[in-house]
Amino acid sequence: MHDMQDTALLFQFGDANAAQLASSTLQELGYDPVIQQGSSVHIHIEGSDLTSALEIAQSHGGQLAVQSSIPDIELTNDAYNMANITIPAHVVNEDLVAQDETQSGYKNWDDDAPAEDDYFPDDGSYGYFSGDVHT
Repeated sequence: MHDMQDTALLFQFGDANAAQLASSTLQELGYDPVIQQGSSVHIHIEGSDLTSALEIAQSHGGQLAVQSSIPDIELTNDAYNMANITIPAHVVNEDLVAQDETQSGYKNWDDDAPAEDDYFPDDGSYGYFSGDVHT
């Protein structure tokens, strides 16, 4: 697999406004974009997330113009390779698997709810004039 350190990418956009929007978004996420010729954005991938950069540029209508010797297919493979996707340990929850194995399984929590009228605090008696009394 190709090392993505110090890789330069150039995205071309339909107009300068789209390039500016993409550049602003990329900058907010820690990239160092440079707008070139009004409608192109140049960035360096230095340990940053290649997939995010591609998706941000594409969401603003940008197209990748490769300036390095990396073929397009290799860029795509590096961006979406399953080996590159990390899953933090706090996302994996063994308790859900253990719960599926139990006899009781899932339970509808609404079965234990009080009667529907218990949630309505107004008993309807106001002790005032009825609504049809006019002065």
